[in-house]
Amino acid sequence: MSGDVLVIGGGLAGLLAARRHQAAGRRVVLLEAADEVGGAIAAQDLGGCPINSGAEAYSISAGAVDALAAELGLEEQIVSPREGLGSRLVSAAGVHRAPAAALLGVPARPLARDVRAVLGWPGALRAALEPLLPARLGSRDGATVAQVIQRRLGRRVLERLVAPVIGGVHSTDPESTEFAAAAPQLATGLREHGSLVRTVRHLRGRSTSSAGTRVHSLAPTMAALPAALREQLLAGGALLRTGTPATSVERTEHTWQVRTAGGEHLETAHLVLACPPDTTRDLLAEAAPAISTAIPQAPSARVRLVALLLDAPALDAFPSGTGALVAPGTPGIRAKALTHASAKWEHIARQLHEALPELTAPHLVRLSYGRPGEELPDREGLVDLALADAAAILRTPLTRKHLHDAAVIDWDRAMRQRLPGHRAALTRLTETLAAEPTLELVGSWRSGTGIDAILRAENAPTTSDSAATSPTRKEGNP
Repeated sequence: MSGDVLVIGGGLAGLLAARRHQAAGRRVVLLEAADEVGGAIAAQDLGGCPINSGAEAYSISAGAVDALAAELGLEEQIVSPREGLGSRLVSAAGVHRAPAAALLGVPARPLARDVRAVLGWPGALRAALEPLLPARLGSRDGATVAQVIQRRLGRRVLERLVAPVIGGVHSTDPESTEFAAAAPQLATGLREHGSLVRTVRHLRGRSTSSAGTRVHSLAPTMAALPAALREQLLAGGALLRTGTPATSVERTEHTWQVRTAGGEHLETAHLVLACPPDTTRDLLAEAAPAISTAIPQAPSARVRLVALLLDAPALDAFPSGTGALVAPGTPGIRAKALTHASAKWEHIARQLHEALPELTAPHLVRLSYGRPGEELPDREGLVDLALADAAAILRTPLTRKHLHDAAVIDWDRAMRQRLPGHRAALTRLTETLAAEPTLELVGSWRSGTGIDAILRAENAPTTSDSAATSPTRKEGNP
């Protein structure tokens, strides 16, 4: 079996790369080790209802995902969060509404009432001084999120605003995450505006919405997106092979040779690796050692999700809005984040009521566990822990009597940590890849976290449409 283009990896980045090459008239073969394509965009059944078991939304800041959904015929399935609810931040200081007009937790207006409620006057005043500081403070290459934020905005901003976002959304530790890689907009803005606060003010304008509401989703689940990409590829003649892991890659003078776990031998003129960085490094160790060694270390953060299907009339009031992010070290709460899915998304609430008419007040709540450096809680007893954490975050008594169904979902390799030096390493990798135009490396470890980031990287101007007979690589990123 051979094709003009062979894609290894059927997550979003792999599907998009395959789509690009197919649109340019190339024969595409895609291999995926799992039984389904989509990667971390996945769904499953809970209590008779489809739920997101991975990504549950996407950013609308660039409009790229909405445009793709429309192209795929999914426009009528695009849904917006329920308006007016907002989200919450939970810390040792209590439960507070997440400040509006913030980016990565950095507030545009440190003295605003919602920011003062979280930081107190001392923390808010310290943050308000940030525009007066020299632009060079905290801006050295390779600086971590913790180093930049604490030096420029103070410890309370770091602990109560930024750490919950970094841990809950990105599954990384601000102490070990490179600032420029985790927040490229802020890093660029600091150089251009000399201030993080001014940068956020410039980017957010007069927005009064929290980050959790600047998103869309798809009904019934986000799995509609990879499913539509799969159908489009198949309709265009692509060959998609699931349950087919690649085990080795060899380079000949004119082609790439790939072997699978089933002993198959595949040959292609152009190879796309849409794999995690460690897998990519291993596959290229002998075929392209210079590229293999240039791939940066981006260790994965294990995440364990608990979906709770509850019958709880008290939750009809949406006590924590759309959900909450929890600061590390918050007493009595082990979860790092909670999404009140049936509060955030009206289509989920409708689905629950239609599928479960026997329940008085059906609600779907999802909690996530797993901070870098912490052991995941044991699966045994985890549902009870999740009930206790949900009760504390939602400030509502929740016990087994409220539980209708539950699911525990593990993601071992979906979230990547960007260590100091990650951005410089990606630059060096790009330079090294220039010598091998028949090879592409794509994925969130290059583009950044999130569906929107992966799609923006795929649409970047560096993508070439001439890769069939004169292949070129595509540069890469919640």
